[in-house]
Amino acid sequence: MAATDILGPADAAHLLRRAGFGATAKDLTQFAPLTRAAAVSELLGTKPRSSKPPSGKDTADTLAKMQRWWLKQMLSPKWRLHEKIALFWHAHFGTGWSTLPQSAKLARQNALFRQLGLGPFRTLLYEVTRDGAMLEARDGVRNGIPAPNENYASELLESYTLGALDANGMPNFTQTDVGEFARALTGYRIAAKAQFGKIEPAAFDSNDKHVFAGRTGEATGNLGIEDETGAQFPAATNLLDILLAQRDSDDRPTVARFLTRRLWEWLAYPAPDLALIDALADVFVASGYQTGALVQAILTHDEFYSDAARSSTARTPVDFALASLRALGASSSLAALPAALGDMGMALFDPPGVEGWPSGEAWLAFGRYLARIDFAQALAAGRSGRTYSLNAKKLFAAPAVDDAAVVDGLLATLDVVPSDSSRQVLLDYLATAVGLAAKDRLERKLRGLVALALTLPEYQLH
Repeated sequence: MAATDILGPADAAHLLRRAGFGATAKDLTQFAPLTRAAAVSELLGTKPRSSKPPSGKDTADTLAKMQRWWLKQMLSPKWRLHEKIALFWHAHFGTGWSTLPQSAKLARQNALFRQLGLGPFRTLLYEVTRDGAMLEARDGVRNGIPAPNENYASELLESYTLGALDANGMPNFTQTDVGEFARALTGYRIAAKAQFGKIEPAAFDSNDKHVFAGRTGEATGNLGIEDETGAQFPAATNLLDILLAQRDSDDRPTVARFLTRRLWEWLAYPAPDLALIDALADVFVASGYQTGALVQAILTHDEFYSDAARSSTARTPVDFALASLRALGASSSLAALPAALGDMGMALFDPPGVEGWPSGEAWLAFGRYLARIDFAQALAAGRSGRTYSLNAKKLFAAPAVDDAAVVDGLLATLDVVPSDSSRQVLLDYLATAVGLAAKDRLERKLRGLVALALTLPEYQLH
């Protein structure tokens, strides 16, 4: 297939699951007649917003308020791809409330992911490097002469840009590089009430540093990022440009390979072939490291619509919860959802470590899966809207001649293809409704059927 081919309902549903947080029937009506290229352009076309989460006193109530605000943005169809990429960067840079309970700084960082997440990666990396939340969380404000702190330098190289090893198992950097990067990153300090750092000359190591010895991208000199006036160093001595110039043992741009793989795995499936990564990374480099260009190339690629990309990846808790709300036409006050997501292992604004959240089967560990069951039951039972509101009468309004039609209609609404045994579980459950009055069947059995369908093993994948 080509990017000019029409999506159709199945591909449109797949695109909206991965590039957003699921689809409503209205969404599918809008996107199914579009070509891949047109659909992705529609998702990318909205300008990034300048808004950021609310902040306030550094309390649990403020955190919950910020979480509810972000969930509301994710549910907005206009911004779905922007929010999905903001969530990617939030996980990628891994700064959380448990280690930094400062709402204003976390809100400002989150706004960076929203405003710059689909723009030039270099710009985003520059802003993150001097960002107040990152400087506090990774000890950048404690990095100075005569004893540099290597925390941020280490994560910058290993977790944010290069990765420890390349495709051939060769190291992308040495401990010496970490030390030299740390020296070059000295001097950032945050003024009172400021949300980002500035260089204080007295804390900056202005002596020569030497990075990537013997490699492409090797640089020597007074390396850094910016001076005390905010003027950035020229490319030959600027750490950001030096990073983008680094090449691995295959003589491929290391940052491009690393980030392309990360984004492909976020949007498609794990462990992609290296040839696929290189083809997409070439687009990334040619665009001047524009993340939006890379995302567009991923979402229009044939492999993104392959069998391997469908029902191959465990839904994150956010994907699971929001896709369920959207598919079922349910609403939520969002009052209970942040805590439910936390129980499932994904508390927004609080990834558990520098590498963000886990992925794959880790999301379906026993305790986390039980939390999904709790959410499914609460959503299916929701009537008042104080937590969730599901209109079961509307959901099952279409006439059905038998139980099989009811089950298959619900499965189609949820866009899940179950195994024969999973489908039979739903049929067996509904069969026990024999003899119930119509109202009791609707309120007791069909709501229960929704909860059961949401907990099917196949529904945990997308």
